[in-house]
Amino acid sequence: MYLEWDIEWENSMAVVIFTVLLVGIILGGSVVYLFENHFRTNEMKKIYKLAESLINGNELDDFDIGKETLYSKAANQLIRLQEMLDGRRKEAEKSQYEIQKLISEIAHQLRTPLSNIKNYTELLQESLNETQEILNIEYMKDLRTSEEQLCFLVESFIKTARLEQGIMQVHMQKGNLVEAILNALGQIQKKAEDKDIFFQVKLPEKIICEHDKNWMCEAFYNVFDNAVKYSKSNSTIDITMKQTEMFYKIQIRDYGIGIKDGEENKIFQRFYRGEQARGQEGCGIGLYLSREIVLLQKGIMKATQMKPGLLIEVNLPV
Repeated sequence: MYLEWDIEWENSMAVVIFTVLLVGIILGGSVVYLFENHFRTNEMKKIYKLAESLINGNELDDFDIGKETLYSKAANQLIRLQEMLDGRRKEAEKSQYEIQKLISEIAHQLRTPLSNIKNYTELLQESLNETQEILNIEYMKDLRTSEEQLCFLVESFIKTARLEQGIMQVHMQKGNLVEAILNALGQIQKKAEDKDIFFQVKLPEKIICEHDKNWMCEAFYNVFDNAVKYSKSNSTIDITMKQTEMFYKIQIRDYGIGIKDGEENKIFQRFYRGEQARGQEGCGIGLYLSREIVLLQKGIMKATQMKPGLLIEVNLPV
């Protein structure tokens, strides 16, 4: 009798314990659910305020970054977004500054040749009135020089702007690079002869690689023009080629004023004038334009200080 009662009591206790546990689990789950819901709601409110702060342009706090919470993860992404937006804003400001600087430089560079044209035109008019034929020839020669300088500057500015804006595209085709080099030499020959400068050219008959012949002719012309400009009279400029497994290396070596230590990369910057080049003709855009052209054709352009002179190397893929 007692045994049956014990069994029934144990069964009853088991039911009670099970019921209590079940109720506890339900209540605990409800509490957890309510807590989680309240926590998530607070997180969403904080995320909303964070996004609103981002829209208003305020600096976002990062004290919760690194924690394993929804708010922390969202805050991390929003802060990254803010950094990206700040970076693009700074780039836009930099571009605006560069445009303003470019306009200022153009005005400055054009002022001298325009002033010369004006002055020589006035002098030419006076000499015509006095019928001084010899002076007329000199004035016309100087006027022509200023005109050519002005045209070169304007054309260089236009080409640079169009290349940077992607308006003018390079058209890569397999062809003989030597032809582009010789075309550029033909264009610079008169200027070199006026200074009694001689080109020593040691190139193979053919250098077959992919390039845009017109743009490469422009690039080489600017390099040759730079070499002639800063070379002394009665000097030479060497043009040679080396081939490696990866590149054709076209080397242009002059024996002119050269550059100083640390200017090897600076001379390719737009409008940069080396310390030793100041006071001489030039606007600091030729090598910049040449490097941009070479880069667009998957090449590399570099400068090496020589004693005396400068070595410019144009590397194009084999």
